[in-house]
Amino acid sequence: MHLELIETMRTLTGIDGLDTMLNGGIPKGRVVLVCGGPGTGKTTLALQFLVNGYTKYGEKGIFVSLDEPLWKLFEEAKSYGWDLQKLQKEGGVSFIFEGNQGNPRTFVDSIINSIKKEIHNIDAQRISIDALTYLTILYPDIIARRSMVRKLFDALAETSATCLVTDEVRMDGGRLILLEEYLADGVILLQTSQVERSQVRTIEIEKMRGTPVDDQIRPYIIEDKGIRVLSETDILTFAASFLMKKGR
Repeated sequence: MHLELIETMRTLTGIDGLDTMLNGGIPKGRVVLVCGGPGTGKTTLALQFLVNGYTKYGEKGIFVSLDEPLWKLFEEAKSYGWDLQKLQKEGGVSFIFEGNQGNPRTFVDSIINSIKKEIHNIDAQRISIDALTYLTILYPDIIARRSMVRKLFDALAETSATCLVTDEVRMDGGRLILLEEYLADGVILLQTSQVERSQVRTIEIEKMRGTPVDDQIRPYIIEDKGIRVLSETDILTFAASFLMKKGR
C-alpha cells in the first residue's frame, strides 16, 4: 500500500514576513485567534488579511465588527491607504456591524446568521471577526462561555472560509491563557515590550494545526501600508539595532 502525501491547501495573508513564519500561509478553512493587548494592531491585521485577500489574490471576505462602528473603521483604514468603502461597493469585502446587542442568547445566532447570509451573497473565502472579547464578557459562566465559543467556531468552520478572530489579552502579572485559545485551530500572539522609552512590537505563532511554523518570537512594525513582520530577525538583534539607532 502506497501512502501519498497530501499537500496542505493554504490561504496567504499577504503580510510581509507572516506567511514565511506560517510556512506558506494559514491552512485553508481554519479558525485562528489573533490575541494581543491594546495598540498591538489586532484590528489592523484582521483588516489587512481581507484587503490583501481581495486585492492580491481575488478572494472575497467578510469583516464582522462587534464593537467599533463601521464609519470609524473606514476612517482609520485610510491611514494605510485602504478604501474600504470602495472594496465594499465592488463586492470584494462585506462589512457587518453586530454591536450594541445585550442579549447573549440571541447575539451569537445573530452573528452566525449574518455571516451565512453574506457568505451566500458574495461567496467569501475569508472572514475576520473583531473582537471576540466583546462577546465573551456577556458570558461570565465559564461553561456557558465555552459552549458559546464552540458554537461560533463550529459555524465558522462549516463555511470552509479561513477565519481570523481577534481577542483581547493583557500581559499584566504574566500571560493568561484564554479559554478560546484551546478551541481555535491556531493562535497568533501580538505583544509590545518596553525598550528604553519606546515600545517594540513582537509576534509569535503559539500554535497552528496542520502545518509546521516558525515558533520564534519575531519583531514586527506597523507602517503606512499596514503590518510588516521581520521574519528573518530575532528579537534580541532587533532590540539591539533599535537601541543603536536611538543612540545616534
